[in-house]
Amino acid sequence: MPEAILFEIRCSHCRAVEIWGLERALRELVRAGRYRARADFDPDMIRELFLIHADKIECPACGGKGVSARIAPKESWSWADETCCERCGKIIPPERMAVMPNAKFCVTCQSALERGETGDAVEYCPRCGEAMTLRPIPTGGITRYEMTCPHCRTHRNNRSPKR
Repeated sequence: MPEAILFEIRCSHCRAVEIWGLERALRELVRAGRYRARADFDPDMIRELFLIHADKIECPACGGKGVSARIAPKESWSWADETCCERCGKIIPPERMAVMPNAKFCVTCQSALERGETGDAVEYCPRCGEAMTLRPIPTGGITRYEMTCPHCRTHRNNRSPKR
């Protein structure tokens, strides 16, 4: 099980403080143009890049650029047990753990597994940083698929048929 990485984000403009997980940090790095999203990212590399480029990230509260980031000490986490998703490595929210104490996957990964999507790779939109989804392209003959961002509708064609 991957070790959880959480960042404490502080805005120098509005003094807002938030705790972000690795996946949120990755999305913000992509959005700021400091990382090109790939499915096989290295958590340690994302941690280092995020700490270096935090001054290029926008504050979610006021929109000002230039937040400061540090690894959040475990004492500051609002939950004691850090149960991580066995598929993507992000922390499973405490609300989900309260309802399903034996949960091994986050809601997103559990839904994907229930839909039959077994691939472990998550592809992120190069434009906005959100997770992309696979959707069929209406064509005659062999069904073709493309990756589409549900947020900004950017798409990337995947010309190989689904097997």
